[in-house]
Amino acid sequence: MKTDYAKKTYVGSVIMFKSILNKIKRPLQNIKRPLGWIQFNLIFLIVFNVTTVQASENASSPFEDDESCLTCHKYPRMMRVTDEGTIRSYYIMPDVYANTVHRNVPCRDCHTNIQQLPHEPVEKGVSCDTQCHSIKNPATGKPFSHKVIVDAYSQSVHGREKVETGIESDKPYCITCHNNPIYDPIEQAPPEHIVSRCVLCHEDGNFVQQWYKHTSRRIREVKNTSAQIVQLCSACHGDEKLVTKHIEHAKKEGRELGEKFAVAVESYNDSFHGKLTNYGFGETANCLDCHAEQENYYKSVHEIKPSRDPESPVHKDNRVETCQQCHSLADENFASLDPHPTTKTETGVGVFRSLAEKIYNMMSVTVIFGLLGLAIFETIGRRRDGVSFVLRKSTSWRRKSKRGRDRV
Repeated sequence: MKTDYAKKTYVGSVIMFKSILNKIKRPLQNIKRPLGWIQFNLIFLIVFNVTTVQASENASSPFEDDESCLTCHKYPRMMRVTDEGTIRSYYIMPDVYANTVHRNVPCRDCHTNIQQLPHEPVEKGVSCDTQCHSIKNPATGKPFSHKVIVDAYSQSVHGREKVETGIESDKPYCITCHNNPIYDPIEQAPPEHIVSRCVLCHEDGNFVQQWYKHTSRRIREVKNTSAQIVQLCSACHGDEKLVTKHIEHAKKEGRELGEKFAVAVESYNDSFHGKLTNYGFGETANCLDCHAEQENYYKSVHEIKPSRDPESPVHKDNRVETCQQCHSLADENFASLDPHPTTKTETGVGVFRSLAEKIYNMMSVTVIFGLLGLAIFETIGRRRDGVSFVLRKSTSWRRKSKRGRDRV
């Protein structure tokens, strides 16, 4: 199998070199030096560079490239411009890939349509519900797949296909969160004392490190902080242009949006929960604490439903139970409090708060200016009576005593 791939890789490399030479042949014709000698030098340099770099990468690469995909995909400028005018990069960074959860998955386990090198243009990309051919589920012995999670995500308010056009393309796909360093930071290597203990039986330090990064991290119930979750959700829900576009599109279709969709991030930051989160309090309720069920949290975060859906934790019939997750004595009156207070009157839900804030601001300004005016009048009166302003012995106002009892 590896021999066949080596042959195909060699043939693919030769074809690639010839195509490069054909592209540069015309400009080189203006050079007086014989073209054959130039071609020989170029071929030698390119082949030498490819083989030496490939050999060095295979020697130091943190993962095995048995299928020789890095023969082409190791070049940073390997990209193209699509018919839609967007730039698509096909560059693979070995050191980065080696720290992902897919580091032990062969490329063609997901890119199943690639059967030869160089391969034909890819018409359909990889989706996250593709079954792996070499990675087995240890519990069932069947090919591993994320299909359960993908099916749950597809039924959520965020559900979409991998390749979408129009308004649906704004929704987050799997890699929107799972490639985001806010949500999925680089997994840290295990401490040395853990490695030294595990290798006594497992005998392979590399296996111990990879197992610890992936499995142990999930066993330890590592969750993101409230600030990280809010920051992640705000990337879309806090984008004013994106939110406005969806509101206008929903109006054209006569489709209903959530009551606080337009002000979700701003109103959360104005709420008690948001203020505590911004002050660094880590136990405050974040977006997923309310909008995802805690009983099956890791599945529920993939199937977020709109507030009008009866199965949503923030539906009016479920709010008491949701609030009781943190506030054990919460009742219907408590659950009726607005967790997303807003002063924007466009939605029709912030009228009272907006009016109250205006009155409060007017009263605050009146009190401040009243105190300043009183202080000014008092100062003028004291100066008129001969009182001087000094900083001595805990008092700031002094004047000569009418009875000759001046303080010394």
